[in-house]
Amino acid sequence: MNFRIYTAVYCFLCTGILKHHNGVATAGSTFRQSRQLSCLFETTETIPLLSEFKYIRQNAWLLLSGTERPHQENPPAADTLTFIVQESSLDILQHVDEDTDKLECKISRYFTDNTQILWPGLQTQLHKLDSWFTGTIKHLADKFTVTVFLVQSSASKEAENGVPEDVSQGNAERFYLSGVFLVRTGPSLIQSGLNKDVLLSCAFSVDHHTDVTIKWVLQQKGGHKKLIFAYNGFTRQVEHKDKRAEMFLAEMPKGNASLLLRTVGVRDGGTYSCSILVSSLLWAQNIQLEIVEKPTVTLNADVLSLVEGDEHKLVCDISHFYPHDAEAQWLQEPMEQGMLPHVVTHVVSSSHRHNSDGTYSFSSYFLLKASLRDDGRRYTCRVEHQSLKHPIKKSLMVKVTESTSATWFLVILFVLLAGCLVVTLCYLYRGMNTNKPKPY
Repeated sequence: MNFRIYTAVYCFLCTGILKHHNGVATAGSTFRQSRQLSCLFETTETIPLLSEFKYIRQNAWLLLSGTERPHQENPPAADTLTFIVQESSLDILQHVDEDTDKLECKISRYFTDNTQILWPGLQTQLHKLDSWFTGTIKHLADKFTVTVFLVQSSASKEAENGVPEDVSQGNAERFYLSGVFLVRTGPSLIQSGLNKDVLLSCAFSVDHHTDVTIKWVLQQKGGHKKLIFAYNGFTRQVEHKDKRAEMFLAEMPKGNASLLLRTVGVRDGGTYSCSILVSSLLWAQNIQLEIVEKPTVTLNADVLSLVEGDEHKLVCDISHFYPHDAEAQWLQEPMEQGMLPHVVTHVVSSSHRHNSDGTYSFSSYFLLKASLRDDGRRYTCRVEHQSLKHPIKKSLMVKVTESTSATWFLVILFVLLAGCLVVTLCYLYRGMNTNKPKPY
């Protein structure tokens, strides 16, 4: 049965310690100091008829020139592979000079569809293909991703052995590679608010002067792809599909392929692909742009004055946020310190309103029946959204006075008593005038 062999080398770097399957290898240091990364060589066999995969794993080291063997406390296992990147005009360390415990590395075979890639300065044999690889080093905090194209020339003595087909036999080999083409991108995930300028970082380096072709493509939700910007280095032609997208044409010969998006909107969210073609080598790196807009939260009052027995609607408006997964909750704050707030249960939320700028709004409200027990109590609207590190809280205070019916009763009683007093005084005054003797 015919198997198609795919090879990959993964580098797993734990915090402060480089680990192998057979134990601890060495303490972490900068890549420039150690010039080595501990890796795992993994071969995957695909069985077409069964659609199954078989994984064969083997320890490996990735070394830069000048380091013929890994420096480690524990000696390597007998079957450990060593991949040595020889001197080239590419300065790999310039792009990945970080602590090794903050990096992870992967080396994969790059298939050329059984065609020989003619590369300046590379000795090739027409009857035997060169072996090409891509080495990808990622920052664990997603600061950057660097991919280097590596070649093992068929004309070199080191290439006579080739990469072993079966690593389960305990093969321990050394392979000498040359780095010829490098691509570096920034964070793979970028979040931005509306109407901001966003820079999607993408840079490249080649070991000789040549023309390159650069494309930026946006894949939106639903799978729709849209060409944003394209530059053909051979014809010097530019395709500019979005006026708000800019590339630095004067900086391209220096390796700057970054894309600047101005005043981004909701429609600009999606996966951006930076693809660079040099000769027959093509590499693309994805950058996810998420548009997130913080909600604005307002209440229908700051202080609410009510009379006992009255009913009033407390409204919390959550407006102009994106995406639409905001949540609102009403809390009844305790009157005593140290107590937890009580969640208001009889709350109603309106349906989401779609605004003209693509954002969303909705309202959360409930009906409060005033009670003297609520006099001086605070009610809080608590809003959560993925754009917020901490929830937004807006509060209002309720002041409750006694019912107006009792007040009016006291007023009427006072008026009646005052009236009776006036009538009595008038009657007494008239009686006194009647009893006085007449002067004639």
